[in-house]
Amino acid sequence: MQKLSKILVGCFVAVLLFFIVAAALLERVPPATIGVKQNMLGGGIVEQDYSTGFHLGITGVHKWHQLDGTTHFLTYAQRSSGKGLGTERPVLDIRTKDNNFAFFDVTVTYRIKPGEGHLIVMDGNQDKYRTMADTAVNKVLRAELAQLSSEEVYDTDTRLKLVERALPALSAELAPVHLEPQGLLIRAVNFPDVYEKKLSMKQLTQQQKLLATAQRKVEDKQALTEGYSAQTLAQEKEKRGDWDKRLQTASSTNEVEIATISGEAGKYDQETRAAAEADYETAMAIGELALAKAEALRDQLRNQALNTLGGRIYLARLAAGNLRFTSVTLNSNDPSIPSVLDVDGLVRMLVGETPGD
Repeated sequence: MQKLSKILVGCFVAVLLFFIVAAALLERVPPATIGVKQNMLGGGIVEQDYSTGFHLGITGVHKWHQLDGTTHFLTYAQRSSGKGLGTERPVLDIRTKDNNFAFFDVTVTYRIKPGEGHLIVMDGNQDKYRTMADTAVNKVLRAELAQLSSEEVYDTDTRLKLVERALPALSAELAPVHLEPQGLLIRAVNFPDVYEKKLSMKQLTQQQKLLATAQRKVEDKQALTEGYSAQTLAQEKEKRGDWDKRLQTASSTNEVEIATISGEAGKYDQETRAAAEADYETAMAIGELALAKAEALRDQLRNQALNTLGGRIYLARLAAGNLRFTSVTLNSNDPSIPSVLDVDGLVRMLVGETPGD
């Protein structure tokens, strides 16, 4: 148990010594910060910017300077924002080209040039580079803004061109301080109250002029559009008339062709129907004639056949088959009444044969 306690105490002491030695040998550079190392035993400022992380720095041997590596804001405004964001200075009062005063609210963003933070410390400006930036920016803005007239101040395109022209001048002015601009924003422009009213009226007049110009352009475009519309309608009517004419011509031609075909079809129908009816009547007459001839020949042949002995016998058989006696009177004394025993006489009577046939 005592051995385990000694081991734990030893581990704790070792960890404690490690942190003490690390704190004595290492320097922490926070995020968004530029670290600059100074050798106190000789050599001065190390010509290197140290980024975020832990770096070798022996306590008592090295001294560390830390610079803000974020974007810096330099704002000129009539009223403070109250947020404490960056450096705030009074509004820029500029005399314009036409000898009027204008008050500009401007914000300039800048930063320490990468790799040149140690040069600021080397020049001894780590505590006053912001003031030096204010002086340089103020000088450039006053020179550039003074070139504007009162009318040009409220013209957006002119202000944008001024910003494009001022950024290279700011870069040149801030370079000796090892800074570089990132952006320039003219947030507001004001004039003295009396001139502000006159300027407002002038701006209103200018806006009305622009509105009238835009209205005239709209009217011109509307007139042009109406012309195109009328031209399109005329072309449409012309095309429609042309197509109606073509359609009417085609319809008339088709009606003539249909009438011609219909007439020819009717004529063909009548001729064909008449020929068919004539053929039909002829065929019926020939058929009836042939039928009459056949019936006459049939009657002739039948009469001839019945006029023979066999025919008479056939007729006798038919007569005998149809003969029905309700009563028979036999008189042997009457020679005209055949005897049922005289078969030959009965046959001759039925056949109609006379004696001697």
